[in-house]
Amino acid sequence: MFRRILPVAVLIAAGCGKTAPPEEPRAAAGGEFAKLAKADVNAEGATFVEPIMKVWTNEFQALTGDNVKVNYQGKGSGAGISQMTKRLAAFGCSDAPMNAKQLEEARKTGGDVIHVPLVIGAVVPMYNLPGVAQPVTFTGPLLVEIFTGKVKRWDDPKVKAVNPGVALPALDIQPVYRSDPSGTSFIFSDYLSKVDATFKNTVGASTAPNWPKEIGIRQGKSDGVAGHVERTAGAIGYIELTYALDQKATFGSVRNAAGKDVRADLASITAAAAASLDVKQTEPPYSLHELTYNLTNAPGEASYPIAGMSFAVVYQKPELGDAAAQARAKAVVAFLKWAVGDDGQKLAGQRNYAPLPPALRARAAERLSSVVCE
Repeated sequence: MFRRILPVAVLIAAGCGKTAPPEEPRAAAGGEFAKLAKADVNAEGATFVEPIMKVWTNEFQALTGDNVKVNYQGKGSGAGISQMTKRLAAFGCSDAPMNAKQLEEARKTGGDVIHVPLVIGAVVPMYNLPGVAQPVTFTGPLLVEIFTGKVKRWDDPKVKAVNPGVALPALDIQPVYRSDPSGTSFIFSDYLSKVDATFKNTVGASTAPNWPKEIGIRQGKSDGVAGHVERTAGAIGYIELTYALDQKATFGSVRNAAGKDVRADLASITAAAAASLDVKQTEPPYSLHELTYNLTNAPGEASYPIAGMSFAVVYQKPELGDAAAQARAKAVVAFLKWAVGDDGQKLAGQRNYAPLPPALRARAAERLSSVVCE
């Protein structure tokens, strides 16, 4: 696994795979970026990765002297996979690897697809309890009961049992779900499926879980969920950590598999990744691809239990009908290699994502080198 992989620095330089013999050694990364031909790259997908995408795209455009413009729209993981499959986006981003049906459809349309890990993040339970200063803690089973409507009030004995000493109000709970196919929903529901078999068999782990229709409210994208929770006393939703921090939202700790109450932060997300990346992936959709890892409910006292990874999804053989298409393909590979390299990952850490381990960065760059660009 990762401990046996030596760093391959040359893989981080911009460049694509070819059907021809291996390329000659490349110049320094900055020189390569300045030499990239003009290209507009349209991409979309996960809102989970949208905050760092805004940073990456601006920084990379500057590095290329405005030659390459990556236009990323955070419309949800489902939209990212769909648009990439239809060749309406040069790449998509998703927090859930493509399932067998999606993979089959993509292969019929454009051939093999690769998944490239971008960052490691977390999903947090954001809540709105006016007047409650103490932080609220959740367990997996308690979150299951809240989001399936079995625990309906904040002063329910089950909530109190996990939060001794917290003055919980006599207030109705309003769960807030994502209305669009969402990788954030996938990570959250995957975790809940691991801690409750009934949830797994009814609601299920999915980008569009079968949430109860008679309770709660549905909102589009992470902004929609966060905004509704912020406006509604008693509401609780699930959003990516960076959104929560950017909005100064209130979110709770979650009790992990080791029985420890852990708050999501760089250290606890990194701990979850370290405990998971050497585990063989035997369950779909993770087992269907290289470099896709399930991080939820990770072992270890320091691990945050609702951690996840966001991936770029791209055709291994993009359309190369003309010079503009070739320039666009080269720009996609160069951008993604830079994002998973040292500079891109440093920026990710500054935006409260856990950077990829060095060995995984090298493997991601190597995978990108298999994309045929000319």
